[in-house]
Amino acid sequence: MTKIYPKLHRTFLAVITLFMATVAWAQNTTIRGTITDASGQGLAGASVTVQGTSKGAFADNSGNYSLAVTPGRYTIVVSYVGYTTQSVAVTVGQTGAVQDIILSGARDLGAVTVVGSRSAARTRTETPVPVDVIPLAQVVNEIGQVDLNQIMNYVAPSFQSARQTIADGTDHLDPAQLRGLGTDQVLVLINGKRRHQAALVNVNGTVNRGQTNTDLSAIPATAIERIEILRDGASAQYGSDAIAGVINIVLKKRTGLLEAGSSYGFYDTKYPKNYALYKIQGKSDDPDVHVTDGGTYQGSLGYGFNLGKGYLTLFGEYISRDATNRTGTYTGQVFPSVNGQIRDDSILSARGLTRNFFDIRAGNSEMKGGAAFYNFGYPVGKSGELYAFGGWSKKSGNSAGLYRYPSSIVLASNAGKYAPNVFALYPNGFLPNIDTDIEDFSTAVGFRTKFSQWNFDISNTYGINTFDFGVSNSVNYSQFAVTSNPQTSFDAGGLKFWQNTANADVSRRYEVLQGLNVAAGLEYRIDAFGIRSGEEASYKNYDVPSGVGPAAQVFPGFINTIGDTKTRNAKAVYVDLEQDFTQAFLLTGALRFEDYSDFGHTLNYKFSSRYKLTSWLNLRASVSSGFRAPSQQQKYYAKTNTLFIQQGGNLTPVQAGTFTNDSRLAELLGIPKLTEETSNNYAVGFTAKPFSGFEFTFDGYQIDIKNRIILTNNFTGATNAQIKQILDAEGASTANFFTNAIDTRARGFEAVASYNKTFLKSHSLRTVLAINITDNNVKKGSDGKPIIHASPLLVNGGQLGNYFNREDESRIEVANPKDKVSLSFNYRHSRLGAMLRLVRFGTVQYLDASANPFSANAFNGGAVESLDQVFAAKTVTDLSISYDILKTLTATVGANNLFDVYPDVQTHSGNQSLGRFVYSRRVQQMGFNGAYYFARLKLALPTR
Repeated sequence: MTKIYPKLHRTFLAVITLFMATVAWAQNTTIRGTITDASGQGLAGASVTVQGTSKGAFADNSGNYSLAVTPGRYTIVVSYVGYTTQSVAVTVGQTGAVQDIILSGARDLGAVTVVGSRSAARTRTETPVPVDVIPLAQVVNEIGQVDLNQIMNYVAPSFQSARQTIADGTDHLDPAQLRGLGTDQVLVLINGKRRHQAALVNVNGTVNRGQTNTDLSAIPATAIERIEILRDGASAQYGSDAIAGVINIVLKKRTGLLEAGSSYGFYDTKYPKNYALYKIQGKSDDPDVHVTDGGTYQGSLGYGFNLGKGYLTLFGEYISRDATNRTGTYTGQVFPSVNGQIRDDSILSARGLTRNFFDIRAGNSEMKGGAAFYNFGYPVGKSGELYAFGGWSKKSGNSAGLYRYPSSIVLASNAGKYAPNVFALYPNGFLPNIDTDIEDFSTAVGFRTKFSQWNFDISNTYGINTFDFGVSNSVNYSQFAVTSNPQTSFDAGGLKFWQNTANADVSRRYEVLQGLNVAAGLEYRIDAFGIRSGEEASYKNYDVPSGVGPAAQVFPGFINTIGDTKTRNAKAVYVDLEQDFTQAFLLTGALRFEDYSDFGHTLNYKFSSRYKLTSWLNLRASVSSGFRAPSQQQKYYAKTNTLFIQQGGNLTPVQAGTFTNDSRLAELLGIPKLTEETSNNYAVGFTAKPFSGFEFTFDGYQIDIKNRIILTNNFTGATNAQIKQILDAEGASTANFFTNAIDTRARGFEAVASYNKTFLKSHSLRTVLAINITDNNVKKGSDGKPIIHASPLLVNGGQLGNYFNREDESRIEVANPKDKVSLSFNYRHSRLGAMLRLVRFGTVQYLDASANPFSANAFNGGAVESLDQVFAAKTVTDLSISYDILKTLTATVGANNLFDVYPDVQTHSGNQSLGRFVYSRRVQQMGFNGAYYFARLKLALPTR
């Protein structure tokens, strides 16, 4: 036995080894192939899954894929954003199988959308209203912009966002809008669920003054699969804020793919810094100053985990953006007069300084921050799915105000009472800074299932945004009254806004005629806004009788005058029907009733239709009503800010208070109570696909808005002792309020033409031309003057100019480009890709507020005032070149604004603010930073 046992043992091991080898050999069999479009171009990142299993893979940068399987018969499902999903049967033998796939469709066309239709199978070209589908995951590697606002500003013509400067918190949160309307008149969704707004209110003199908006930069672009922009009123479908349209952000949910990216870029530019100084000196030449700044780093990492039949995707991103500065050289008085004479030159020389020492910072704020987002789904039962998504972001920003020159310190500190103390801290004056901490958190949890042919979806979405302010390199002049060693940095308090939305939605398709889709739902939402007081020294005047400039210079701290966090609730019910009468004729209708706890209820409707004239030509039209409830921020924001008003070529600081609409001050002045904005939207258009590879869409629209909310200008207590007493108690010299002051009308059209062409077999070129033209106007009477909703007390008291003036109107009508045109070319051959894009931003105009606001020539169309200026249209050119170093690694280099184009220089000395503002900060086209150069690496590594 001892001799036989080793033989049996060896035989047994041999059999086991052979069996294991056979199993391993069988398991190593593969399905492999290449996924391409009709031109033969590989589709990097295309998804390949084995139907009925959790097996899957992603195509590499050349479109190649590989799936490990055992011999047998399978159905593989291949999908890619913007292309028709294909299912292919494959028989796999002992040596594997090769299966190449050609996906039909055109990139970003025909994708199934979430917005615009509640039919589960409605595609972009089938919707009766215009929906742009931007495949962000495919284009983000080609561009230098890293945050979502700026990316969309160049890829979506109906979207406009420009960075602001020296505008307090607005420097740190870019206003964004659709069709030239307000930032708060567009609704943002994530995965089809309402996204909360930011806590910040834009209260300075920038575009979108008096409005709130959603912080798109809190969402990492690398976590997004695609963006859908519904360019049509949709309040009846989605509720408040959807007057201009809806932006829906769809997060990635692919698994088994490790994505990592890194990019760095900087501005390298020339601009006329000494423009105003040279004009004063009578010099004909104005040599440009060379500047390199604004270095921006972005790093991202993401991975999708396969949880059985479910998924969990995680994405993180970090962005570090240095400040930019395009200030002009200050031409005003720097130091106090000596014996009545200005001796700036001799004092500068004695101190070894130049005027450049006293520069302000006019440009992008500094910003550093990170974000993490997740997207989760897991099947439950035969047809159910538990899902959740959300994220967190935190950003720290820094910007500067206007320089406090030694001469201005003397004037602001009670005729020099505290000037020596200030000079002990800051011998040459100081440039105060605003520091922000912005934190954002959101999460949505839901369950969707199907029961007896009905689709059910129950969800709850919560989001909160906090916006905290700090002040540094500053001082509270009056603090010297109580101490000889005052603070130079302050906690200035902050704002918070949170929202909770619960939804229950049902839908079902009936086989009536060519199909009837029925959808209905309930919503319960809570909105909440609060103010956190800053520390005492940030807002207090310690020497009230002296008249010294109070509070922290540049940004007085918040004082919570509204008490506890203010909440309201809104209840809504809707029904949405879509009937295909024939294969050609579609008619939709929606009704939505909402009831608010603070201002009442509203009922809104929408009807739209699409008719297929031929197989390649569709007509579409819509009509709807809409509304926007006053935001909690507009109802309860209250603060005193330091504003600078123009007086004889100088900017003079004024303590301007913003007071609630229901305050005693508002009552004394006759400010009407806040109510909702209402709208009527009309649209008509067509889509055409006359031949292969070409698509054209055209949509014209009109949007009438009643009772539009604005932030008034500043009222004083000059004519009312009670008003003056209240202002004095609040440490303010003026007061403004939110109010429903005007009606507006927007008219325009949008057209998009795209063409995909393959030539020389392996070369592909995609060309897209997009045009948006919008004419926004404040409605006027037969006399050509704006129709103002004002109380008799305001009218009879001669206060209309403080209520709404010429510059206020210009912010609506001409401060943003009336038109934007983009032309882009995307070329691909083998491993090489290139993108060329030209974007033309139309003219903008500054209208001076100093004219009599209700004279015959006060508004647009009348005589040009002395400080008016038209800024010519500008075209910005972007270029990038990409190369696949490996199948999984792509390098991109490029330039935004390749030819270093700037807006027109301001030509009026008053707007230049003694030379400090070379470019306008009141009207915006594409910002004023110049040429930006970048390099990017992207890794897409399949792990299965």
